Amino acid sequence: MNQIQSQSHRRGFTLVELLVAIGIIMVLIGILLPALGKVSTKAKATATTATMNEFAKACDVFYTQFGYYPGIVPEAMLAATVNPPISGTENALLHLMGGAIRNDDPTYAASAGTELTFGTAGTTGTGQVKIKINAIDIGKGPRIEGKQYEPFFTPKDAQLKIAVGQVGQTLPLPDLLDAWGQPIGYIRSSRPTGLMTGTVAENPQFFIEPLFPYFNSTGLGDLAIDQTANSVFYAGTTANKQEYLAQLIRHPAMGSFAVLGDAKAGTPRGKYFLFSPGSDGIYFAKLGDGPTPTLTFTFAGTDARKPDVVTTYNDIVVSGGG
Repeated sequence: MNQIQSQSHRRGFTLVELLVAIGIIMVLIGILLPALGKVSTKAKATATTATMNEFAKACDVFYTQFGYYPGIVPEAMLAATVNPPISGTENALLHLMGGAIRNDDPTYAASAGTELTFGTAGTTGTGQVKIKINAIDIGKGPRIEGKQYEPFFTPKDAQLKIAVGQVGQTLPLPDLLDAWGQPIGYIRSSRPTGLMTGTVAENPQFFIEPLFPYFNSTGLGDLAIDQTANSVFYAGTTANKQEYLAQLIRHPAMGSFAVLGDAKAGTPRGKYFLFSPGSDGIYFAKLGDGPTPTLTFTFAGTDARKPDVVTTYNDIVVSGGG
């Protein structure tokens, strides 16, 4: 009887055994979590690239029909102020999806909406453009050259949202978001030749100002990142920023330059560019970004003049248009 009772009694875990088991589990968690984080980051990067490619495809279709890339307001007029009231991305979305009408449309005077004015009447080289924005019409398709069109771009709900924290915005408009909830920047070529970047007076191919509503933010997007403290685009002079944008978008086959300003005379790798700040939410972080982190950054340094410097960042860049 005693033998039967002893055989039926099961011994529990000792305290030491429990601690060992917990320790093993903690080690496994420590090994697996970074791997899972990398998988999640890669999945979000893939989703972001897909969103950007969808937008790029819409830009290409738009170009095929009208002979220019989307943007209801000319870039030179967006560049007339440091922080334009709409970003380059919002400018393109209003052209691809609708929601705004320009003052050269025959129905402009009778149209409802909030009016925004760009440029100065009578100014040589820029002039003035007015648009009326009616948020309830976004997604119904644009009016272009007096004719109504179906939408060229129909993003998913998660891809279109007002990006909080941008500067200069007078009217809340939806932005194109990456998988981390940060807005995707867009610039397009305003002319086929000439300096790659520069001032309005220099009449360059690309202007940086349409990106400033994002680049100049102190708490941008779902990640609430202070771009002014972390991005290279809040360091240095206006000329430095123009030169570095040229360096990021130029064709890398041109090699290194003696000084960063030489990049403005280069050749762009596309006619429009899309920029996601990537997993850190920072547009081109000053320190510790990408696969080969920069420990110090200066516009005059060799790190700023690498032939394909854009690959040293974790930002996702998509170009198109040749």
